[in-house]
Amino acid sequence: MYNSGYNRGYSNAKLGWSPKKVHRPEEKGCGYYLKMIFFFSSLIQSLIIVSLVLFLVYGQPEQTIEEKRVQELEQSYNKLRLEKTALQDNVKNLTKILNTTTIAKKAAEKDLNTLRDLAKNSTISISSLQNKWRQCETDKRSVISPVCPLNTNSDSRSCVYALQKSEEMLKLIKANFTEQMTTMRLNLQNAKKDQLVYHLQAIELRRSKASLEERIDKYEKSCKEDFVQSLQGIPNVTREFLKKVDDLFMKHEAFQLTCDKQSTKLEDIRVNCSSLSREVENKLQAYLDNVGSRVTAILGANAKYQTDNKRLTEDATWCKGNLSATMEEKQKALKQARLKYDEETEKLLLQVRQLTENGKLKENLLSVKEIDIKILNEKINSLNTSLTACKATPKSFGQFSTGRSNTWLGSTGSQLTGLGSHGQGTTGLINAGSSNTSPLGRTGVAVPGTSLGSSGTSIIRTSPFGMGNSVTDHQLASQISQHLRELQRYTKTD
Repeated sequence: MYNSGYNRGYSNAKLGWSPKKVHRPEEKGCGYYLKMIFFFSSLIQSLIIVSLVLFLVYGQPEQTIEEKRVQELEQSYNKLRLEKTALQDNVKNLTKILNTTTIAKKAAEKDLNTLRDLAKNSTISISSLQNKWRQCETDKRSVISPVCPLNTNSDSRSCVYALQKSEEMLKLIKANFTEQMTTMRLNLQNAKKDQLVYHLQAIELRRSKASLEERIDKYEKSCKEDFVQSLQGIPNVTREFLKKVDDLFMKHEAFQLTCDKQSTKLEDIRVNCSSLSREVENKLQAYLDNVGSRVTAILGANAKYQTDNKRLTEDATWCKGNLSATMEEKQKALKQARLKYDEETEKLLLQVRQLTENGKLKENLLSVKEIDIKILNEKINSLNTSLTACKATPKSFGQFSTGRSNTWLGSTGSQLTGLGSHGQGTTGLINAGSSNTSPLGRTGVAVPGTSLGSSGTSIIRTSPFGMGNSVTDHQLASQISQHLRELQRYTKTD
């Protein structure tokens, strides 16, 4: 019991060397090797993929200096090319602008030349007028003063009037010059516009002419081709007709007709058809030849008429142009004649106006001088009577007479001016610049008065017996003003 249990629980110890089974490797099949191959191939593929990914991510090679330089040069080349295209566009635009500016410059130069010519003409006319004015001034200065000192006033007034008249004429000439300048500018602008319009019309007419000539050529070609094709169709039709007839008889001959009459009839029909086709062809050909000759004649006549029409139209246009040129010349001549007539009439009207004004002035002067003559005659008569009375009185009264002469305009004694003549001192009448007192102590005062450029008149106040004081200055001024009013009244009534 005990031994059996013990043997069950524990292994029996073995002493010494016991023989063991040698472990031998099992033989491996193809599958194992295939697995290893696939494993290593997949491992290699994964390594390749990982290496490619790493190369793509981190493996970009650094660019060299030459490559960077090449890229920079390419970028600069692209920029320069773009700039070149932009500059070429700018050059084209600038050439267009330059052409327009040159055209405008030429037009402006033409306008400037015309304006310079007008300015030269105007300067010449103005210089001539200035020379005339200076000559008038020199003539006015070189005019000899008249004997009568008061006539210088009328001469100065006439010179002032002539100066005013010349100034008015100068103003009129300047206004006329400005008006002519504006009209010339407007005419120049209208002429330029008409020139442009005519140039455009000429271009349009040339284009229409070229298009019409092309249309005529095409029409003639199409007519000729259609006519030739229509003529070519007739012999083709006859040829086809004869061919069909021959084919028909060839088919009938294949049946080998035995009847002689039938064969003769067929031969007759064949001969008749061929002769009929030839007759038809000949007649149609003759007809077509006749029609063709007529059409060619008509086309020739049409061409002749077209050439004649063209020549006549050219002659008509030349005649119209010549007529328009002659009309323009006649209109220009008429305008020039009208301008000359207007200028001459204007000059004549100005001369008439000047003459009428001079006539009125002379009439006024004549009336004033007549009044002066009447007044002087009255004064002479009164002085003669006073002289006769003074001669009749005794000389003893002369010692009691007191007289005093008033001065006028810085002169001593009394002055008397009239009719531009000097009196004599013996009579005591019209003695300019000399004392005019009588032995009886009579005082006289000369009053030079002017009216409308007339000579002065004298007013002499005398006392019959040479007694009493002289006239005061206030009374003298009132008398002078009254005398001037009378002269103005006389001139107005006349």
